[in-house]
Amino acid sequence: MTMLVSNVARTAKRETARTLSALPRRLSSTTAPVVSADASAKLARDGFVAVGKVLSDDEVQRARGRFEDLFKGNFDTGIYPDEWHWREGISKPDAFREIVNGWKADSQIAGVVRSPTLGKLATELMGWPHGARLAQDDVLWKPPLAGGVAFHQDSAYISAQFKPYENNSVTIWIALDDADQDTGVVEYCVGSHLWPNNKAKETTASGSAFHGQAHHLGPLAQAARSAGVSDADIEIQRITVRTGEAIVHHQDVWHGSAASVSSTRHRRALGVHLVRSDVTWRDTRRPDYIYGRYYLPQEASPRDEFFPQTYTP
Repeated sequence: MTMLVSNVARTAKRETARTLSALPRRLSSTTAPVVSADASAKLARDGFVAVGKVLSDDEVQRARGRFEDLFKGNFDTGIYPDEWHWREGISKPDAFREIVNGWKADSQIAGVVRSPTLGKLATELMGWPHGARLAQDDVLWKPPLAGGVAFHQDSAYISAQFKPYENNSVTIWIALDDADQDTGVVEYCVGSHLWPNNKAKETTASGSAFHGQAHHLGPLAQAARSAGVSDADIEIQRITVRTGEAIVHHQDVWHGSAASVSSTRHRRALGVHLVRSDVTWRDTRRPDYIYGRYYLPQEASPRDEFFPQTYTP
C-alpha cells in the first residue's frame, strides 16, 4: 500500500509539472522599461526604484479580471496555489486578501509573472550574469477600508532559501489599480537594505512579520533599534503608483503599507518575486514551508517546472 501511494504521488507531481511547464511565458504587448544606470544606482542606494509602465491597459484588465474567480477558488489550470488567504462567505469582507503562486492556478496570471520582459528588467537592474527565474508571486487585493500590511523584508521568505544570499532577489510590485495614500500604497524605508545586522539569512519565514501586526510600523522600529538606527535617521517614502506601473525593490529593504482610508476604492496588485537564475538551495537546513515542498535533496538547484527561468541574457 505504501508503494502504491508513493507511485500515485509521483505520478501526480509529474502531471502537475507538465501542466505548469505548458503555461504562458510571455505577454502580448508588455511595455519594456528602459533600464538606465541611474535606475540601477537608485535601487542600490535607496532599495527601490519606480520603473514606470510595465503592463498595457488591456493586460491590466485581463489580470485584474481574474481576481474574483481566483479568490472564489476557480482555478483554470486545475492546480491550487500554494497559499490562499481569504474565503468568500467566511472571511471578513474588508480583510486584506492574498494568494501566493497564483500563476500555478491561473494561466492569465502566469502570462504576467513569467514574462521575459520582467525577467530582463530584474536582470539588468541587478546585473545578474545568468538571468532570472520566478521564485513566487503574490496576488494582492486590498478592498476598501482594509487594514495594513506590517513592515517586513522579502528576503526572509525568498532570498534566505537560496545561496548565494547577497543580492539574489528583487520584487516587481505592479499596480492593477491606482495606488496612493488613500488606498494604502507600499511604503519604503529608504536605505534600510544597507543597515547593519539586517540580513534575513537565519530568519524563518514563519517568524517574519507580515500579517497580524497591530501597527504596521512596529517591526520597522524594532529592526531600526537592532541596527542602531535612530528615529531621526528613519526616512519613509510613499510613492503613488498608477495602474500598470511598477516599483522594483531589493530583497532586504523594509517595506509595508498602511490601512486603506477609502470607502469605495480597491487596490489590487501583483508582486513578482524573481531570483537570479543560478541560485542553488541553501545547505544549512531544509528550505522553509512553500519552498520546502519543491526541494529534492538529491538536486542542488530549484527545478524549472516550479521555479521557471524567465530570462537568459
